[in-house]
Amino acid sequence: MNNGRLNIRHLLIILLFSYVFFFYGMGEYSLKEPDEGRYAEIPREMIELNDYTVPHLNYVRYFEKPPLFYWTVAASYKLFGVNEWSFRFANAFSAFLCMLSLYIFVRRWFGERAAFLSSIVLISSFGFFSMARIVTIDMFFTLWLSLSLFCFLGYYKEKKPLFIYFFYVFLAFATLSKGIVAIILLIVTIIIFLLIEKKTSFVKEMRIIKGIIIYGVIVLPWFIAISLKESEFFYFFVIDQHFLRFFTAKHKRTGSLFYFLPVLIGGMFPWSILIPRSIINLWKKSEIRLFLIWSGIVLLFFSVSKSKLPPYILPVFPPLAIVIGCFFDDIWDRVAEITLEAAIYIIIFILFAIAPFLFWNTTVIGWISQISTEAIYVFQSLKVVLICVSILSTIIVFALSFRRFITYASFFLILSSFSFLFVSLLMVLNIKTIDSLNSTKGLSNTINRNIREGDLLINYGAYDQTLPFYTRRNVVIAAYNGELEMGSKYEDAKHIFISEDDFIKLLKSEKRVFSVLKTKRLKRLTEKIPENITIIDYQNERCLIKNR
Repeated sequence: MNNGRLNIRHLLIILLFSYVFFFYGMGEYSLKEPDEGRYAEIPREMIELNDYTVPHLNYVRYFEKPPLFYWTVAASYKLFGVNEWSFRFANAFSAFLCMLSLYIFVRRWFGERAAFLSSIVLISSFGFFSMARIVTIDMFFTLWLSLSLFCFLGYYKEKKPLFIYFFYVFLAFATLSKGIVAIILLIVTIIIFLLIEKKTSFVKEMRIIKGIIIYGVIVLPWFIAISLKESEFFYFFVIDQHFLRFFTAKHKRTGSLFYFLPVLIGGMFPWSILIPRSIINLWKKSEIRLFLIWSGIVLLFFSVSKSKLPPYILPVFPPLAIVIGCFFDDIWDRVAEITLEAAIYIIIFILFAIAPFLFWNTTVIGWISQISTEAIYVFQSLKVVLICVSILSTIIVFALSFRRFITYASFFLILSSFSFLFVSLLMVLNIKTIDSLNSTKGLSNTINRNIREGDLLINYGAYDQTLPFYTRRNVVIAAYNGELEMGSKYEDAKHIFISEDDFIKLLKSEKRVFSVLKTKRLKRLTEKIPENITIIDYQNERCLIKNR
């Protein structure tokens, strides 16, 4: 097969994988609490308030993140309307661009097959697939960081000025996505890489003065505009959201030093078991060392941070995908000599194979039902998927048992096929299950059918962030501030936050009040004012009540 036809075949396979993993059915399930509700509502309010400088959430100032992702989603809303599909498009397209840029750069430096294999590894990693579907800023951030890293390597290898100028452009975009952490991660990575390469003098070739000008022209206008407009911004964004978040447990997202180890293993599955061997085999390659140093710096930085969430390490996925893809490319036609890894995979796929038997185990059912009502519902709805995965896993176990006849090429095919079929089954058979989980969409639909002008909508004891998106109205928050605490201090936001006593007074008043709350709070509330509450609707662990 000639190179042209091979390239076309590879591109078609990549496009198919991208569609299934990133885009299929992305508008067919509701926004999830809390992140999707937050990141969908902020750009919607930007359009409604016609304020693209100061982000607002539930019509309250919200300074936690820079605005580039919000602007991108707002542009999507303008083009496609305000809905789940247009909201998720920006995130899914970022994942696609991340994969496509990886393919283009790896093809340039390592060859067509390495580019194809690396792209498939990235797309089919469970964590990358999940974060292409569940919207946070981390996928958008990962795109710009990856492009910055690729452009630095391009300039290091080829000395073409365009690469270094785009390095600064993408670094600026990364900063406007998530803040100054982008600068820290990239600068530390580059310094350590050049020290190991014994080429620290290369820093002088990086056109730093011009780079600072490019970076400043892109980043400074928004930072200056919002700092002049909002006096509280600098302290909250720089001190609270960067330094206090990193050095203290103020934001209550702590975890052990090894917090991200299971996240990485699960997130890079089914490829993660091969990471150690890939590192050992490829460390001597200079370009690969850059990707490994980057991965190590990102992991170490967020591991020592006092604020931890699983999506934070998403930027390590593209470089590790390249490492694993190049590992397979180097030994493609050899018999797979991975005795330890094969044994681990056999154990894992045996567990997948026996998973359906859990449906008949009353002890397991009891444990799951204690987690939440949603957990047992999800478990029961996955029965068909797990049976299909069980059959597939059994076949894989038998294949790996005769690994002396398996080449690395066939091993790659086994793992990528498993991931593709698993995700296809999950998306095709379980969209409705996903739709109903961890969202207020159902309750919001009930609210929209019943609420009238002048009625109050109150969120009691929590802030459910999908609620304002689906109801298209300001939500009063009772007995809770949460992440809106900073914005709640402004005078024009005082009416949005009320105490529990004020909430109870409103329920007893002549004013018509609708309220969304967790069902665990309902008993306490009905004990206080049983005659004033009517339960209208339930959705999983939330309920909707009204006072008259």
